[in-house]
Amino acid sequence: MSTTLSDAQHFCWKTFIKINKRFDQKRGRPWDPFVMVTDLLEEAGETAAVVKGLEGFKPPDKTKTKEMLATELSDMLYIIFVLAEHYEINLEEKFLETVNDYIIRFLT
Repeated sequence: MSTTLSDAQHFCWKTFIKINKRFDQKRGRPWDPFVMVTDLLEEAGETAAVVKGLEGFKPPDKTKTKEMLATELSDMLYIIFVLAEHYEINLEEKFLETVNDYIIRFLT
């Protein structure tokens, strides 16, 4: 069974809502778009640290692996889907437009 980007985006949003219903009571407020973006930036930093380690540019405190990179990229994808759903953006459609633009710009 395959999953579309739209399916994944909606699933992430539903999961995000469930998680935050549980934690909003403890935090006293929900995650807003600003917190979502700061989370994305945090995940980007973690992704950069793993790539830096994989490429040998950072003395490893812990050996970096492709599995770690996959986890960090997946974390970024999750919050990207959540942001897109929050703003009612059809990310699948926009992604396909972007890839098509790259094809036209660089391959024709």
